[in-house]
Amino acid sequence: MSLSAENVVRIKQVVAVLAIVLGIAIALMDPPNGLTRQAMIALGIVVWAVFWWITQIIPEYVTALMMCTLWAGTKCVGFKVAFDSFSSAGWWIMVGAFGLGSIAGKTGLLKRISLWVLSLFPPTFNGQVLGLLASGTVIGPLVPSMNAKAALSSPISLAISDSLGVERKSPAASGLLGACYGGFVLMGHMFLSGSFSHYIMISALPAPYNAVTWMDWMLWSLPWGVICFAALAISIMVMYRPSAPVSLPKGYGKEQLAKLGPMSREERTVLIVMLCALAMWMTELWHGIDASVVAITAMSVLLGLKIMTAQDFKNGIEWPAVVLIGCVFNMAPVIKALAIDKYLGGMFGHVIAQLAAQPALFITAIAVSIYLIKFLVTNMTSAAIMFSLILSPIAVQVGIHPWIIIFVAFCAGNIWILKYQNTIYLCAQFATKGEMSDHMPMVKLCLVFMAVVIVGSICSIPYWRMLGLLP
Repeated sequence: MSLSAENVVRIKQVVAVLAIVLGIAIALMDPPNGLTRQAMIALGIVVWAVFWWITQIIPEYVTALMMCTLWAGTKCVGFKVAFDSFSSAGWWIMVGAFGLGSIAGKTGLLKRISLWVLSLFPPTFNGQVLGLLASGTVIGPLVPSMNAKAALSSPISLAISDSLGVERKSPAASGLLGACYGGFVLMGHMFLSGSFSHYIMISALPAPYNAVTWMDWMLWSLPWGVICFAALAISIMVMYRPSAPVSLPKGYGKEQLAKLGPMSREERTVLIVMLCALAMWMTELWHGIDASVVAITAMSVLLGLKIMTAQDFKNGIEWPAVVLIGCVFNMAPVIKALAIDKYLGGMFGHVIAQLAAQPALFITAIAVSIYLIKFLVTNMTSAAIMFSLILSPIAVQVGIHPWIIIFVAFCAGNIWILKYQNTIYLCAQFATKGEMSDHMPMVKLCLVFMAVVIVGSICSIPYWRMLGLLP
């Protein structure tokens, strides 16, 4: 028996009230050894915020702002600590990433590059599956916003599906949407600039482990990326193959590129700026210029040239998401300032250390834990940061580079068993107005990806040992 919308609202309201009561109760508890009164108040505020995020009784970013304000207002920590991340490199990279992503879509550059890569592959269903995966992998490091890539690329897969003569919401159409999502979003985990969240999570790592460069990330994730690409391609070709052979009209790719016309001045400028930014990110180790400086400079150049307008800056950047993630990221300095991470490490340290001594089991435990947590905490970055804060100190003690924790946790967070779990996946579905695939056929591919996260990471263990990331 399904609940009515009115009953669902009432349940959320009850849970929201109970969350306030629970938060106050935790704040008033006598602190155990290792924690202070301020730490208990801060934990009470966090527990309240998590439940309000789950119920979404008010917009998530509003709850996040209230959380940081309460930390400062109750004197748990100073204002500078409570809002520390808004002056961090990771937060400003996120602003620049959203800006670059919006302009790449607005000018049509992203579509042009995608069609060019797709034209290199055979016009068959299997050929276009490989083409979508490959074009997404090529574009992945250029646009650091997974939401933008999902929203801007999905209509391309819909056009290809229709041109193949595939019925909408058929298994083949679902497979093409899955190939698009796999290439433009999931393969982005291979690159540091594939998502602004990667920079944020690196910032949460303890020194000196937070000095991960663009080349480091790509080299460390390479075996996982190869396995992910192959597994997604084979799975889609097998599970979603059309009932009869299909093929694009002859010269489809060139025809679509011709419809776009010659590359405009704006497209050329954006391409040059984005390639320069990518080159600077890749060579950060040599020139020493922070990735955040590069991202903001690139966006400022586009603003100065008026390719990005004031309206683009206002509406193209997802400010609610930027504020939400910035506030969530503030958990890191608050938890460290109040020594909560040390307390949790001492409480669970023995168990975690035993798991960490067996890398395959440790990786599996992280992934499975995230799969379960995602039913409650839907923000991928938040879940990965929380795991990093708790596990990193212990992982370092047993010789595990904490990058492995954030990599596995963030990849594992990109699942969509239920629609509400993944806003990036929703962007892909909304961009096709839900006309390309129903949700259930896409769940099969999600299960494949969940297996890939674990198997790909376990297969990377010998490689990570060789690089010194594992003992």
